[in-house]
Amino acid sequence: MIPSLVRFWTRRRSELRHGLRIAIAGVMSFVLAEALALPQGYWAVFTAVLVVQGSVGGSWKASVDRLIGTLLGAVYGAVIATIVRHDDVLMLGAALAISLTPLALLAALNPSYRVAPITAVILLLGSSGSTEGPFLAAALRTVEVSLGGFVGMAVSLFVLPARAHALMGEAANRVLRLLADLLGALIEALMAPSDAGAILARNDAVRVALTALETISDEAARERRNYLSGDADPEPVTRTLRRVRHDLVLIGRVAAEPLPDAVRSRLKEPLAAFAAAAGEFLRATGQAFTERAPPPKLDSFNAALARVVCEIDAVKGEERLVALGFALEQLQRNLDDLVRRAQEFARLPVKQPEDRKA
Repeated sequence: MIPSLVRFWTRRRSELRHGLRIAIAGVMSFVLAEALALPQGYWAVFTAVLVVQGSVGGSWKASVDRLIGTLLGAVYGAVIATIVRHDDVLMLGAALAISLTPLALLAALNPSYRVAPITAVILLLGSSGSTEGPFLAAALRTVEVSLGGFVGMAVSLFVLPARAHALMGEAANRVLRLLADLLGALIEALMAPSDAGAILARNDAVRVALTALETISDEAARERRNYLSGDADPEPVTRTLRRVRHDLVLIGRVAAEPLPDAVRSRLKEPLAAFAAAAGEFLRATGQAFTERAPPPKLDSFNAALARVVCEIDAVKGEERLVALGFALEQLQRNLDDLVRRAQEFARLPVKQPEDRKA
């Protein structure tokens, strides 16, 4: 029983921490709202629960978006409630339309304001607007939301904090493992007929993982901009991984059909050694991102690639091999850049390309 719980905690540690942060934020905001005698303290609780995201950067964005959206919706709804008489159903519907239309369009154009129309609707249709008055109700809702946002942000910062850079290391590892699997499948497709559907599924998995990485990268950049983190700029990591994926797309175009028999017999062993070296490098680099450790060297990869390029150069009259050689050389450049990005991520000194040539 205990070993199973330990394995479950190890496997789901991030999710369990996130759930614990949400629960703590909800309870703390409830206690503070009651202590301050806020009339609708559940707004603070709702906000705190919604604000706590998977990372500090995500929580910061959710907190700011909810506060701005609530303030905008409350003020605009209060103005409309004051200007437009809504003591019967027809006029209430008119006031609702006047409130909702511009705010809904604004939310459609910018999702950061999606809470604005909801706030205006509650202000107009809820009982608090008639008992407290529209402007007092707007002020109280803003205070309640601000309290929830403050609590949610404080919990994200100080209770088992999840920094976006740490999550980014795990996401980069996931991308690199998938790229290693995809590259292996593409090299096999050069040697023998392949399942196009399986390769397409691998490409889709890489695309989804890259999208997730880019989202976390945005959160990491937000932490950095708001002085919540002193880590390196995360954007170069995502940019380099996108380039590596593009290199594999180029290889995939060559691998749409197996190479001719004569070429395959010559390249089979060098390509197999290259696939093994490249896969090992990509997986080890992914693990380095997770652990924020020094990345592996490219020596084995470079040696295997040099052998493949030598064999390609020896084969004449095969246009697909020219495209393959170009894609592999691009991959080499981008993996060399990936090493530097991993070194930056691990807070290590980085040698620039010109230093290497010198």
